Amino acid sequence: MKPLFLRGATLGVAIVSIAFCGCSGGGEGAKVTGSVTMDGQALADAEVAFEPIDPTKKGQGGDVTRTDAQGKFTFTVDSKKFGLRPGKYKVYISKWVDKTTGEVPSKEDYEMKKLGKLLANKVDEKYSNREISPVLTAEVKGSGDDFKFEVTGDKSPAPKKK
Repeated sequence: MKPLFLRGATLGVAIVSIAFCGCSGGGEGAKVTGSVTMDGQALADAEVAFEPIDPTKKGQGGDVTRTDAQGKFTFTVDSKKFGLRPGKYKVYISKWVDKTTGEVPSKEDYEMKKLGKLLANKVDEKYSNREISPVLTAEVKGSGDDFKFEVTGDKSPAPKKK
């Protein structure tokens, strides 16, 4: 019988080996590009999320990226991610800004402010709410897909200042 510390070491090596094997399928997704406009203007700093229409389809995962200053986005092949594979996707677009300043928060502050409900979405809810049927969809065919999405701004009244 192996001493207890050797059994633990063997188990640890097995777990690490399985983890590395599980990561080996990443980076095989398609390069997908596109652009987002809101009310006819390029939408900078928007979050673009692709989620599989059929989440049970084996080999198809979702991904999230941001638009640049010209409203363009790119999903690139990354060995650390599963990547977008050919298939049909629901597309959600949002642009979160600080409720008091109207500015897009820094990457460091984004999650904390979002959890604290200190951010407002500038995009109409019908394009960003994952709990309703998506207005936008996309079919990824392979590398070289280029999508153009047009959204409208949030029309709800701004909160009244006290």
